[in-house]
Amino acid sequence: MDIFLILGTGFYLIFIIVIIIGLFRLPSPKQSEIEFPLISVIIAARNEEGNLPYLLKDLIRQTIPKGKMEIIIVNDRSTDNTENIITNLLPEYPFIKLINISESENDMPSKKHALTQAIQESHGEIIISTDADCRVPPSWVASMAACVKQSKGITIGYSKVLGNNSLLHQYQTLDFLGIMAANAGIAGVGLYWSGSGQNLAYRREDFDAIGGFERAKSQISGDDMYLVQNIAKLNRAVVNTDPGSFVTTNPEKSITHFINQRIRWSSNSKTAAKTGLGLFPFLLAAFFCNLSILIGLWIQAPNILLLFSLKFFLEGGVIFFGGVLFRTKVSPMTYVIWNILQPVYIPFIGVAGLVGRFSWKP
Repeated sequence: MDIFLILGTGFYLIFIIVIIIGLFRLPSPKQSEIEFPLISVIIAARNEEGNLPYLLKDLIRQTIPKGKMEIIIVNDRSTDNTENIITNLLPEYPFIKLINISESENDMPSKKHALTQAIQESHGEIIISTDADCRVPPSWVASMAACVKQSKGITIGYSKVLGNNSLLHQYQTLDFLGIMAANAGIAGVGLYWSGSGQNLAYRREDFDAIGGFERAKSQISGDDMYLVQNIAKLNRAVVNTDPGSFVTTNPEKSITHFINQRIRWSSNSKTAAKTGLGLFPFLLAAFFCNLSILIGLWIQAPNILLLFSLKFFLEGGVIFFGGVLFRTKVSPMTYVIWNILQPVYIPFIGVAGLVGRFSWKP
């Protein structure tokens, strides 16, 4: 059992150390004047009448020079007031475009189909995506576009879960920070795992060069992972650490919704096994590390507290340094609770993701 514990934990902790090193290697944001090309902001919206008005208000207030931005919103079979909200803005803001989808595409998951329709109708040299339930700062488009323009690679932006002080909301903020910090840290050492579709930017020519979503049309989710990994092979991926590019999103409303979301994300591990970029070994290591600690605690294995302590402090390095880097406040008590729950949470989510039992927004 000792060997199983040491191997299961040790391999994972090596990954964590690499991620911490990568976070320290991320470059500081640079401010420079550039000539912006036309930029296309794309959003897929389905039954978002409660969120979309706030995002549209944010987008209208962007600091990007006039005439350099178009906003393309795909109304994906909404049954609420989403379409009317967009339509009412069209006369006053001609740079906003609406695409209505009335039927699902059997050959491609709905989100990928909606994004594909938006990109096909776009005219921008740079594509920037977010979700309809997000909020963006005034400099978001300018910051993300500048990062793409300067690096010529896909830009991974930070997204923060912004809730109240409840434990459920704080837990989600910390958990998502951990995911984003891991993606950023591994990018800092030259590997590119994923990003968040809530905050991604890339060149249109790169999207076309990888064949759009054609090679990923059988994957129910994981659009962001597919784009980051494949576009990075053409050029590279960069992480935008400029606070003016940070997006915020709402937390899930209940534990059930949160678990369902994480199971849906975990289902991408089957795709990760084919990437060859170290992501699947990391996910496997995280699974066996937490499972071995859970078993070790149950049978009171020797050295289990030492291994748990090492994991606690190294993961804390990722979380708390990531919090500083991405301007996200982390509650020490929430971190303690989060870390204690990991040995149960990670194996459960991992197995449930492989089984594929989750639901989408109706």
